[in-house]
Amino acid sequence: MSEAGLSKTTGWAALASSHPLLAFLDAALRGSGQVVFMNNPLTGALNFLAMFWGAWVGGTTLAVAFGSVVGTVISTAVAQASGAERGALRKGLHGFNGMLVGAGIATFLGGTALAWAVLVFASGIAAVVTLAVEKVLATWDTPGLTFPFIFTTWVVLLAAYRLPAWPIDGLPAAALAAQTAAGGVGAAGTAAAVADAFGLVEAARAVLTSVSQVFFVDDPLAGAIFLLALAVESRRCAALAAAGAALAVGCAWALGADRAAISHGLWGYSAVLTAPALGCVFVARTSSALGHCAAGTLLTVILQGAFFTLAQTAGIPPLTIPFVLSTWLFLLARRGREAAPGT
Repeated sequence: MSEAGLSKTTGWAALASSHPLLAFLDAALRGSGQVVFMNNPLTGALNFLAMFWGAWVGGTTLAVAFGSVVGTVISTAVAQASGAERGALRKGLHGFNGMLVGAGIATFLGGTALAWAVLVFASGIAAVVTLAVEKVLATWDTPGLTFPFIFTTWVVLLAAYRLPAWPIDGLPAAALAAQTAAGGVGAAGTAAAVADAFGLVEAARAVLTSVSQVFFVDDPLAGAIFLLALAVESRRCAALAAAGAALAVGCAWALGADRAAISHGLWGYSAVLTAPALGCVFVARTSSALGHCAAGTLLTVILQGAFFTLAQTAGIPPLTIPFVLSTWLFLLARRGREAAPGT
């Protein structure tokens, strides 16, 4: 996602540059790290560790963990074969969308041999989409973020409804939008909301699980490992990711969102990405950036609700589209002001 925050030269970096296979492994690990903006192979390795931990404790399945590995490898290889810019490849910028595609398709399609073939193909297509999106957005000097993952996964899942050989697993039935029952704040709901407030342990679990749900993992300890992986490269980004999750959890609860969905991280995972993106990754670290970070995170929560509605109507998950739209809007608005005369 980001080319900023390059890792310091290490013995591993020197070793990786000495052999093509090690160089590819390094790029794939950095691709895993770039899901959370970090150009660091240790971050990527810890991310994979958290994926397999989530599979071991039962918060996800081994298929999702292995799917993330396969997706990263395939998308990196296809980008390399397609002539992607060498510097971007080495920073892992062509691996993170494939990692998410692999994890996402393994989550929502059944674990048949055909589903795995679809996963491999889609991971390769994600690399092509990434290259195309890069060229389109270069005009506005704006990153593609996880849009290639979203586009590719949505296309596969929507196609699966008309292709019975691709068994759908874990997707909600498509349904017309209807407002959920009140229970948050307001004249009738304030007392119930106060009585039903999250305790410290439950709130901490919701925050950590919001972090882990970025990777389709529903486990607080995995979320802690993902935060550790972030802190390896940037403690500021790790703090902002946790703060974004906490703000989203609090906002969703205050607005009366479903308590179980909040607890399982489904209202916070996009905010986990928005907060560091707007707080330190793509903008200078200023007080105004922190203000935009907070506003963008709150907007992400509203967009999360909007896309829960839209996605449910189509029978697909919203994925990280709230993060992408919120971040794009704030980055484009900021760059417009920076380009204006007299600013």
